[in-house]
Amino acid sequence: MKNKQPKEKTMKTVRKETDGTSFINIVGGLLIAFAVIDFAMSFAGTNLTGFMGPVSRFSPIIFGLIGSALLNVGKEGS
Repeated sequence: MKNKQPKEKTMKTVRKETDGTSFINIVGGLLIAFAVIDFAMSFAGTNLTGFMGPVSRFSPIIFGLIGSALLNVGKEGS
């Protein structure tokens, strides 16, 4: 006697493989680079983020955290 119940369809998970870096990774890297440059220029006496007012003291930290968050967006397990 054969089992005449229909087979269950299983869903396939399709992942899009990307060759290279995505736009989000590039923007994240640029923000981290800007944070490093802003930090170095603050010791030289030049304020690159004067438009931010008193928050400009913390701009390297802010830009660095946003950049690292963008770099970690596409990684698995995070």
